[in-house]
Amino acid sequence: MSRLRAVASPASSGTASLAERVLADLDGLVARMGAAYQSEIAEYAVMSDATMAVDILPVSRRLVQVFLDCVVQERTLSAAELRTFEQSGRDRLVMGMPLESVLHAYRIGGREAWATLCASIAPGEEVLLGDLGARWMDIVDRTSSALARAYLAASHDRLRDLDARRRELVEALLTATDPSEVAAVSLRFSTVLAPSYVPVLVGGHGAAADIDALLAEAPTGTLGGHRGERVLLLVPNRLDNPLRRTGALTAWGRPATCGRELCEEVRQVERLLLTAVAEGRAEGAFGPDDLLVEQLLLGNERVADALRRRVVDVLAARDPSGAVVGTLRVYLSTGSIPATARSEHVHVNTVAYRLGRVRDLVGLDPRVPREAALLVLGLGLPANVEE
Repeated sequence: MSRLRAVASPASSGTASLAERVLADLDGLVARMGAAYQSEIAEYAVMSDATMAVDILPVSRRLVQVFLDCVVQERTLSAAELRTFEQSGRDRLVMGMPLESVLHAYRIGGREAWATLCASIAPGEEVLLGDLGARWMDIVDRTSSALARAYLAASHDRLRDLDARRRELVEALLTATDPSEVAAVSLRFSTVLAPSYVPVLVGGHGAAADIDALLAEAPTGTLGGHRGERVLLLVPNRLDNPLRRTGALTAWGRPATCGRELCEEVRQVERLLLTAVAEGRAEGAFGPDDLLVEQLLLGNERVADALRRRVVDVLAARDPSGAVVGTLRVYLSTGSIPATARSEHVHVNTVAYRLGRVRDLVGLDPRVPREAALLVLGLGLPANVEE
């Protein structure tokens, strides 16, 4: 405290005297701050005495010391002093402390320190409290803000590094050419690999931002990484239950060994997800046995293009209102003219006329099973878009 007294001006002698009294009980104050953290914040309650003594309480002590030093010297925080609290933010991130809990500790510490400051006021010094309160709030605000900024910046850096590592691991597994390369990937990433993986692709609004939650919900040993705006999960060995999430579109494949087989299975899953999107699906989970008609077309682009030109494009050009196509879709799903009429709220003769119109336009009769099958396949394709 001698340094504080040496620089104190006559105008601040009352403040310097108060600072002397607070510093005389600094150990007790810091202990009370620590006890309050552990009493009111779950993450601090489970900390060992050693962790509190080495990692937590020195920062609380430094906060009080810096405040008193600034008050007595009538100065503001220096950049070097702020760096102490910035580093504590990075340290708390490494410890796995939630930022909300760390800032809560700041509020608790501020409360305990202020209570001690008020209790140290001697008769006649009450006039000091107004100025001290404003300064104390400013110090707590500036130091906690510096801590939060450093915490968030470090968190973003860690997330970028983690995301890059996840992508690198997944891509290494997909590009491995033989078992020796797979073994090298396992060694390089210090990861125990499964004999095979089921690829799961999750799309939809916010899917990419939910990668941590998706991995937490997935079976143990699941690997994952971003693929554009989607998340690719590699579930070890088998997938007992589809990963269904509200608002998400999910596709999964069959188990495949790392390397070319897994890479090809991922491509199949990507095509399946795109097929679901083309079908207008915005939510749901689809596996290798779903959307079979659409997958069949997807595997033969030449056939798909022929059906698109013969069925989709012709109907789109000659039935701008969509009435004929709408009736055709209902009929193909029911196989019954009366049932189609009831669903479409039209007369059975209208249904028969529209089905005949389809036959005249595209040369395929919906009432002939073989030709109806081609219409079903064709209607599963999007129309060509004119440039």
